[in-house]
Amino acid sequence: MHSQSAPATVCLITDRLSAGMLGAYGNAWIGTPCFDRLAFSSLLADQMMLTAPTLEAFYDAVWRRASVSVDPIARSGASPGLESLLVTDEAALSALDSGFTHVSIVEQESFADETAATETEKFFSAATDHLIALDEPTFVWLHTQCLADNWDAPYAMRAWYAAEDDPPPPTSQVAPHFDVGPNTDPDELLGWIQAYAAQVSLWDQCLGQLIEVIDNHPIFKDALLIVAGCRGFPLGEHRCVGKGSGNDSDCDLYSELLHLPLLYRVPGGQKAGRFNQLMQPEDLYDVLHRWNNRGFEEDTEAGAYFHTHSKETRSAIISQHVSGSWAVRTPAWFFHSQSDTNNTKELYFKPDDRWEVNNVAERCNDVVVAIEQLYENAIQGKPIEPLDPVLLRRF
Repeated sequence: MHSQSAPATVCLITDRLSAGMLGAYGNAWIGTPCFDRLAFSSLLADQMMLTAPTLEAFYDAVWRRASVSVDPIARSGASPGLESLLVTDEAALSALDSGFTHVSIVEQESFADETAATETEKFFSAATDHLIALDEPTFVWLHTQCLADNWDAPYAMRAWYAAEDDPPPPTSQVAPHFDVGPNTDPDELLGWIQAYAAQVSLWDQCLGQLIEVIDNHPIFKDALLIVAGCRGFPLGEHRCVGKGSGNDSDCDLYSELLHLPLLYRVPGGQKAGRFNQLMQPEDLYDVLHRWNNRGFEEDTEAGAYFHTHSKETRSAIISQHVSGSWAVRTPAWFFHSQSDTNNTKELYFKPDDRWEVNNVAERCNDVVVAIEQLYENAIQGKPIEPLDPVLLRRF
């Protein structure tokens, strides 16, 4: 029988972790063996999409279900008396109403040299120290920005991804943010892609060490474990690297920014599972709320219940950008409306056109009209379901 005490939870959220750069999501050239091994023992969400590319919007959705009337998940979702802990290297999170009973900020220091521990390693070391010290079920939230700005993986790891005839990768540890134009050197862009790959590999190694600690912990080995990203990192797929050239805005709404990795491992639950339902950050709130408030007798029953009842049917996801651009994803289509002078409209067939390369808006005007009507209904507070059948069409 499972203990009737409150269930423990560990959530690891990584800013700027691109789903398309992980082996479990189809990437074949960046080594992420620890994440991939974890995915094999977990449930993997294939279609988790951002609704707005800011930390505040993500956590408003995940912690409060995007509602000012909802208490943060650390208070409302946790069992009475359950302690909660937030460990983060992102100081901005401390300004949000998170509801955690304990908050630990891992201070960022100056950029590391080759002999010093990297900021990524420092964060994961602090996270494991906190976990080891806990001796009661706790709702633990770990958030790191190790892929966002300080790319301090050892330079030798960048060289792993450079072919013999490639130029040497860049040496700077400052993550790149610029717009790709006709004068952009392709070798420079390639070097930054290799640098990002190195940073992902370092993150993956640290993830493996964290999982080892969790798997050997008397309490957290039976916890719900969630690993996810909260924003991707564009690498020139649509003329933008990082946040682009703007100081405050982010790159525009494409999959390299919006598509989030998400897996959860349930004690006694299904392994090596995938689900293709459309998901957005609010759904993660529901997943956590169900886990913290369910009742069960056996671990296997808990896993089956959680898997069965964590599947929501969502017909469309609407994403908004501070610039005024917006995007809609349905099971069969991804539509992107830019806020430029031409009011550019782009339409891509999903899931086939994974990277939004083949714009078919001019050939599928009926789909464009249907999506624009859906969006208009949404912003006016009108129902968007049932979807126009054309938005579900598969050729």
